[in-house]
Amino acid sequence: MHKYFAAAIFLFVLPALTWAQNPLPIPAALSGNEINLPLQQGVMAFYPGFKTQTVGYNGPFLGPTIILDQGQQVTLNVHNQLNDTTTVHWHGLHVAPKNDGNQHNVILPGENWSPSFTVMDKAATYWYHPHPHGKTMEQVVKGAAGLIIVHDPEEAALGLPQTYGVDDIPLVFQFKTFDAGKQLVVADEADNAVLVNGVFSPVASLPAQIVRLRLLNGSSGRAFRFGFSDSRSFQQIASDAGLLDTPVSMSRLTLGPGDRAEILVDLMGLQGSTLVLKTYGNELPQGFLGGTMMMGGAIGPLDNTAFNLLSINVIAQTNNPVTSIPATLTQNMPWQEAGAGTRSFNFSAQPMMSMTNFFINGLKYNMDVINFSVVQGQTEIWTITNQTMMAHPFHVHGNPFYVLKVNNATPPANERGRKDVIMVPPMGGTVKLITRFEDFSDPDMPYIYHCHILSHEDTGMMGQFIVNPAPSSSSNNPMLGHVRIFPTLVTQGDALLQIAADPGWEVKKVEVYDLLGRRLMAVEKPSNQISTENMARGVNLVQIKTNHGIQTIKVVKN
Repeated sequence: MHKYFAAAIFLFVLPALTWAQNPLPIPAALSGNEINLPLQQGVMAFYPGFKTQTVGYNGPFLGPTIILDQGQQVTLNVHNQLNDTTTVHWHGLHVAPKNDGNQHNVILPGENWSPSFTVMDKAATYWYHPHPHGKTMEQVVKGAAGLIIVHDPEEAALGLPQTYGVDDIPLVFQFKTFDAGKQLVVADEADNAVLVNGVFSPVASLPAQIVRLRLLNGSSGRAFRFGFSDSRSFQQIASDAGLLDTPVSMSRLTLGPGDRAEILVDLMGLQGSTLVLKTYGNELPQGFLGGTMMMGGAIGPLDNTAFNLLSINVIAQTNNPVTSIPATLTQNMPWQEAGAGTRSFNFSAQPMMSMTNFFINGLKYNMDVINFSVVQGQTEIWTITNQTMMAHPFHVHGNPFYVLKVNNATPPANERGRKDVIMVPPMGGTVKLITRFEDFSDPDMPYIYHCHILSHEDTGMMGQFIVNPAPSSSSNNPMLGHVRIFPTLVTQGDALLQIAADPGWEVKKVEVYDLLGRRLMAVEKPSNQISTENMARGVNLVQIKTNHGIQTIKVVKN
């Protein structure tokens, strides 16, 4: 069935692969201590004569690049202009659970969310995208995504290319499915086109010097295997969450969904030449979506093929060009394994050969169930075993990790830096990683872990865990704010919730919404109690409007 479907869709992809080239767009850059990110509906003309419905931040498709400095304070004002609930996850950033932007940090239609935090991360390329449970794929596929670049003093001292859009180039690669009417299809079984920074067949003009390419695989499911058409070598200098110890020379680089890398390409002496960056899906390991499946054959029309992604026209050098690559970059120091706790995760499918129905430790995600808890300051070694027929990119929120083993072997040099996504090979493949839960704890708001194939995530290949405060530390529980509700878990049909507010905080209105954004009840100037009679079974979002702003608290009704 997949083969016939793929053949039919391939009829619609040929124009996308043979069009005249388009100038590579460079996303606008935003920096400073306060950044506004409205999420809005849009329209794009990907194909001549067609208007495609899209979603974007600060524009119709994708979003600006957020540029931050380690140690700075930033407030990110997200305004949800969609007719649906959303969240914004700061993928890879080391932030408290209340600022993570996972499915518990819901932003209702027409409302704002303004997390504020200190940037604690190392220099690297991160990204942001929606994360509402069951709707992540739809909103990301339609265009809601953008890059985050963090700089730090260590990186600045290395003399790396750092002029945004000139010798430091952001590149968002995305497999997409377009239907006959050139609308984006929220499915990834038969992706039939690739966009780079939101266009087909881009061409970039880059100077004849050392240039830095920041690569993001922003696809919903497929992997890329990057390389140049002349098989020239390039140097990888960073993985997901930080610099590598030394540049790693390679001619091929595989990135799964959600994964990032930074590479340096030497264009010196090539003025007037053209290079072509390609993806070599025909070289992907078996079981990696985008290559061939374990049972043989391909699912989509572009699978198991090599094709062009980006043309580079080499132009004259800039003033003060970067012409050398440092021999050393940083010193990664994974946490000590001695004394670390251990934890195991098993990926399975039902039936065993299913390509759509996946579980972690035999369970589907339940938003109201905490799968396990850890203690702040604790180090753990996680072993992930994949019993399914396909590779899965495993992502952990909030805290980076180091990869210790892949299939019981030392990982390749370019995977020994700080990471937050790792591909777990199929058919009994294993990954062993080490992580530490530093800086943040919250007994009520969890961190998330999941497969970053978005259809798998949306259908429950995900779990969550709590970081409890160490016995000697205090909790940074967001419920312990100026306005509180208790209990937050009720088991009766008509219980009473107590509302408490600090002096000077006046509760003016309470509204209750379900996770679909439907308002269930509204109480003007409530007393210190409200009834749960009209609340939904499951998760309710209680929005408390005060003279100092709005606070949203989750209440679960069994």
